[in-house]
Amino acid sequence: MAKAKGKAGAGLFSPHIHSPFSVEKVMWDVVIALIPAGIAGVYFFGANALRIIAISLVTGLLTELVMGILSKRGITIFDGSVVITSLLFAYNLPPAAPWYVIVFGNMFAVAIVKWAFGGLGYNFMNPAIGGRLFVMIAWSGVMSGRWSPTIRSFMEKGMDFWQASQAIVSPEMMTSASALTVLKIDGYAGLYKQGLFDYWNLFIGNVPGCIGETSVLAILIGFVYLLVRRVITWEVPVIYVGTVAFLSWIFGGLSHGTGWFTGDALFHILSGGLMLGACFMANDSVTSPLSFSGNVFYALMLGFLTTMIRLFGGYPEGVAFSIAVMNIFVPLIDRYFRPSLYGYRRAVLKKARES
Repeated sequence: MAKAKGKAGAGLFSPHIHSPFSVEKVMWDVVIALIPAGIAGVYFFGANALRIIAISLVTGLLTELVMGILSKRGITIFDGSVVITSLLFAYNLPPAAPWYVIVFGNMFAVAIVKWAFGGLGYNFMNPAIGGRLFVMIAWSGVMSGRWSPTIRSFMEKGMDFWQASQAIVSPEMMTSASALTVLKIDGYAGLYKQGLFDYWNLFIGNVPGCIGETSVLAILIGFVYLLVRRVITWEVPVIYVGTVAFLSWIFGGLSHGTGWFTGDALFHILSGGLMLGACFMANDSVTSPLSFSGNVFYALMLGFLTTMIRLFGGYPEGVAFSIAVMNIFVPLIDRYFRPSLYGYRRAVLKKARES
């Protein structure tokens, strides 16, 4: 009998339930769900986004192949997990990210965060999140100060796709700031001045940011696909985003001098990496709790940490740090929020009838 991997190993004893899902089916469904965000990234950030995605995929596949051989686990590049990590890591990079940031960041994600702890099913943290934190620390200037505008405004002026792709990564253009950075430094006045306070542009992704996290529309398309396919459940993304919205509304105005209950919840939902993190990284089945109640607590804490970092921390964004911290606490959450044992209720009823 094949040995169960990772958390699946918790269910070694009967009774077992046959599931039509396999690891490979789930992984490739997630890959399909990530495609709209990639298309949006190429649409808004041009050939640079395509370059980053391609380098990340090649790096991830080669690292996975080498680590699988070195650890004598065989060739694992076809299960889809490394494709997910590579896509998510690429989506978390700015469009002007140099090649070495992509290569070394994704190598760290796959080799250290995933394989150093045993491979798929044993990683303590989402590998893409680990890779993003690594490059944020190692190349903080690249990750925080080299935001580019989208190519759409250049194409409206007559440039073609390739010319606009080159224009947005020229040194004079890489001085734009993300919407959350502008809010952090200059407040809402700065957002209006730079034309970043536009809900529609934030929703479709026509704003500076990481290549795969700006388009909420594309991310939601993938999220709905995963819900329909029953690959994920709703509780972590919905509660996470809802908590950020609620707390941003309560505390969001304090740092701008407008008082309590004046924060713009919708702006915080549409900005930064919240939607990508909530829909594709926070609910990773390996690094999220087992029980419903555990997931509720986990999502509430994610929302709390993200909001506190965004509003009162040193960084304008808090999604990656929040997911990394709560991933570490998942074993402790599972200890206190245990799922119901299969058949427990029926056994209690039978015992009650017999007494």
